[in-house]
Amino acid sequence: MDLNELKSGWQRTGGSYKSEADLQRMTRMINHPSVKKIRTKLVVEIIVLLFILVIYYDWFDGDKKPFYANLALIAGLLLYIANDVISFIFLLKPVRKANLKDGVQEYLIRVKRLSVFSVIIAFLYSISIITFFTSTINFTKEKGLILAFSSVVMFQLILLSFNVWKKRIRNLKRQVADFDIDETASF
Repeated sequence: MDLNELKSGWQRTGGSYKSEADLQRMTRMINHPSVKKIRTKLVVEIIVLLFILVIYYDWFDGDKKPFYANLALIAGLLLYIANDVISFIFLLKPVRKANLKDGVQEYLIRVKRLSVFSVIIAFLYSISIITFFTSTINFTKEKGLILAFSSVVMFQLILLSFNVWKKRIRNLKRQVADFDIDETASF
């Protein structure tokens, strides 16, 4: 369906007249409500992470930590932010294929790749946080238990992220399978 068919269909439904510019703006991905929510989450997350990056040296005694711990924390934060931005850009970049089935299959491949990178980066970010905060600690039994508990919580959060990605991939696979069912039914 091209823009003129969409426009004439809209006009036949009895809705108010929409100019071609209005229809173009309405069909842009950036204006989708879900994308707006994701963009808001991304902006808030980036502001918080950059704030942590600015204050960590003073508030969390970065000057008393070894160089490798500071480097790990900075690298982890920047990787996490970069992954968020790349994921958002990926979301806005449409798949251009000859038909919808090929487009959804290509999108599925992209989402699988993105999910792997996201889970790996979340794991690396968690390791960088643990490395930073434990780099100068003399461990006692209680501190070891706190570290173990914190590690389990971080692992659970990474597992939760993995399960969210798995659900998205399963839904996309179902959509691809629906195309196969439609093709066999039409013959």
